[in-house]
Amino acid sequence: MRKRLGEILLEQGAITEEQLRHALALQKNRSLPLGRILVQEGAVDETTVARALAAQARLPFVNLEGRRPPESLTGLIDGAVAWELEALPVARKEGRLVVALDDPARVAALDNLRFLLDEELVPALTSPGALRRCLEEIYGPAPDQAAAGAAAGEDSQAGERRESPVVRLVQRMFDEAVQGRASDIHIEPFATRCRIRYRIDGTLHVAAEHPIDVYPPLMSHLKVSAGLDIAEKRKPQDGRIETEAAGRSLDVRTSILPTNHGETCVMRLLDREANLIPLADLGMNPACLQWFERIIERPNGIFLVTGPTGSGKTTTLYAALQTLNRADKKILTVEDPVEYRIKGINQVQVNPQIGLGFARVLRAFLRQAPNVVLVGEIRDRETAETAIQASLTGHLVFSTVHTNDAPSAVTRLLDMGVPPFLIATSLQGVLAQRLVRTLCPACKAEEEATRLERRILELPEGARLFHPRGCRECTRTGYRGRVGVYEYLEMAESLREVLFRKGDPAEFRQRAAASGLWVPLIEDVRGKVLAGLTTVQELLRVTRVDRAEEPAEEEGSPVAAAAPPAAGATEEPGKEQA
Repeated sequence: MRKRLGEILLEQGAITEEQLRHALALQKNRSLPLGRILVQEGAVDETTVARALAAQARLPFVNLEGRRPPESLTGLIDGAVAWELEALPVARKEGRLVVALDDPARVAALDNLRFLLDEELVPALTSPGALRRCLEEIYGPAPDQAAAGAAAGEDSQAGERRESPVVRLVQRMFDEAVQGRASDIHIEPFATRCRIRYRIDGTLHVAAEHPIDVYPPLMSHLKVSAGLDIAEKRKPQDGRIETEAAGRSLDVRTSILPTNHGETCVMRLLDREANLIPLADLGMNPACLQWFERIIERPNGIFLVTGPTGSGKTTTLYAALQTLNRADKKILTVEDPVEYRIKGINQVQVNPQIGLGFARVLRAFLRQAPNVVLVGEIRDRETAETAIQASLTGHLVFSTVHTNDAPSAVTRLLDMGVPPFLIATSLQGVLAQRLVRTLCPACKAEEEATRLERRILELPEGARLFHPRGCRECTRTGYRGRVGVYEYLEMAESLREVLFRKGDPAEFRQRAAASGLWVPLIEDVRGKVLAGLTTVQELLRVTRVDRAEEPAEEEGSPVAAAAPPAAGATEEPGKEQA
């Protein structure tokens, strides 16, 4: 059984029984740890308490009094991170980085630092005063340091934070996710641990692993915050949390799903204050952008954006609405949910519990005399036919469908039961898209292209391409940020004739490819690879390449083991955003 702090100090002869009884009596009326009370009462010094805490937690002790760690170690992290985690790299031991903390309860913070530095860490304890002095000498004052006269207030706040470790853990989790540009937080229980992962640039990264004891209070806190039933653990639940993190106002869409080890939680972070991306900044090549701008200025018809979940469809449509958002146009949207508020646009959120679905709202829209209508998603025949009827009565309708490529949008509508002649008379164009990771500008390196890369891109021998390397800026992934890649299909008389005649999806696709009205996705991705924005590895991830006759690739190639997934492979769960 682990000994209490007071017992350790008594055994060391650092305090007397009378001093311990007095401190325990004071602790009943103060929200402070016993060690801090003993120091305030002058019974013992901070260093002795820190040594006792280290013995209690079975951690090494580091004495920083009058010492300063080498700059080669303290330079591994910047001041903001050091102050936020209240941690300081002080030494290397057997190839592992020793990091000093002043509280054993904050050992979990090392999971975040381990994620940032990508190396194995060893926690060690030191006295709070010595740690603060070192942090001030090395990194300057704390960013949020109060006036010198507010020390007592700081002690009180610190005590309150220690009373709610789960609250601190959740807040730190949100802060880290926002600062790391994460779109989702995944909390996953296992037999002996609870894993937290962030989805950054479409890829999941392990942010922390906590003992399974942390999991029940963590889930209870999140359920209460999301307005969910904390007693229900057998059924999926969905809710939302409104919070602030890293100075941003967040709307957190929360989904909870029962699994064999407990409930897993996925939280999609929607930043209400984020600036919407302008049309010109979406990443379209000049030809695609010119086509897109021409299509969305048409007075009526239906325009579809397609792609798997998480491919940025909503962001593209919002960019189009921003372009059309003028005083002479009335714009209405129906969404599930409304992700971003756009000034000057009337937005409606569906509510299936009261029968307020896409089709019903869309029928009501037609009595509002709009110029432009956005339907968040076409999911069934009723919504599809209502949207098409709206486009045939003088409205410009935008919507999304989940398909692999642009021609498949027509196939999807046919599968829903929409008559071919309605599609032929209303559909103006289809834009299909994916998101690819962009190379980190700080560390990308230009090297000679491999045989496979030359074959896919049709490059001559000796051609050079940029490849990922990895640095602190990109958390050693080699990629930072994402950009859209697009293919587009414009409806013309030759394609309408196919639909009027037979409505054969195979013939429609063949005619679209032969006529040049369909510009495939691979053309845009290939251009971005050659421009040094992304890599062949990303090209293979988002599009289909015929590799039946390719030679075996040399071992060690960055794409040697990459196999192209199905063109509609889902990238991530949740609502799409760039």
